[in-house]
Amino acid sequence: MAKTTQVTSLFLIGHMGLIFFFYPGQIIEGAESSHWIPIMTGFLFYFAIIAVYTKGISYFENLNVIQILQQLGKPLAIILLLPLAVYLVSVSIVTFRAYAEVIRLIFLTSTPTWAILLLLVAISSYIALLGVEAIFRTSILLIIMGTPLVLFVLASAFQNVDWHYLFPLLDKEVVNFSFLFTPGFAKSFFAFGGGFLYLGFIQPFVTYKPSKLLRAYFILLPMFLISVYIPLLTFGRNTAVLFSFPFLETAETIEINWLMFDRISMFFLICLISFVMLFHAMLLWKTALIIRVAIPVKQVTMLIPLAILVYSLSVLIPDWHAVDHLFWMNTILRVYVMLFIPALMLFLGIRHSKKAGVMT
Repeated sequence: MAKTTQVTSLFLIGHMGLIFFFYPGQIIEGAESSHWIPIMTGFLFYFAIIAVYTKGISYFENLNVIQILQQLGKPLAIILLLPLAVYLVSVSIVTFRAYAEVIRLIFLTSTPTWAILLLLVAISSYIALLGVEAIFRTSILLIIMGTPLVLFVLASAFQNVDWHYLFPLLDKEVVNFSFLFTPGFAKSFFAFGGGFLYLGFIQPFVTYKPSKLLRAYFILLPMFLISVYIPLLTFGRNTAVLFSFPFLETAETIEINWLMFDRISMFFLICLISFVMLFHAMLLWKTALIIRVAIPVKQVTMLIPLAILVYSLSVLIPDWHAVDHLFWMNTILRVYVMLFIPALMLFLGIRHSKKAGVMT
């Protein structure tokens, strides 16, 4: 039975959890002005990637990426899936460590990072152990409970903006797409790189309609624009570029007198962290699914050592500067995931369709 609503819910909250943390600082770093151009460039490019990826998979009824690649032979499937597994593990390590740093700075200033990491990894691993259907059911609950608060904070964040910072809308250097070659723009694709792959792994466990998901994708466009422009319009580019988490800094400036809470940003952050933990549960689940191609054991047996590995490597990262360096280091794997895998799925899908046509 198709569960498009659940699949779309996870897609939306997974991206929302990543957008408001890392994406604004990376886009602001990558362009001096006219930031809507790099935002739209990345947004439309990502839409094309998802369309290619889902189209390729749609040629194979109720088969996931692993089953499709295994048709090429198990050794070749392992070779093609290994970089994907490494990338997913690196995404988990980097984001767990980054979110632990944010939680320590805002909530638990005296709590050691290793304890915060332990809590994050343990919760995400437990959700992953419950299975993919539990992950999707939880996504519905989170989007119902968390979205109103997120939208409220986004609307309130406009209270301190200066619209003069919006200009120039068409900077000559940005119009020439010089930002394409900046480290900031390259790192900004981290907000995209791990958020769409699960669409090729959930069948036959869960089915969905790609066309509806692609339409829902445009709900994220205001999120991308607001996450970048609210810090820019509040602080100006010269100040916003100095922040590691520009949008969170902006959320700290929100003042609403009629609320009983002094810092609404805390509740906003709690929502985003819950989104990210569910996103990580899916990351761990599909990583374990990939590893099982080479090591045929039960999903539960694979998830536990995988979680221990992710936690151990996350603890070894010393500070935020190392995290930022890792964003840049995994760019090559991100290119493989975002370009090669979707193109390969489309190629294999078209070939499969032609063979099926010849046989009939």
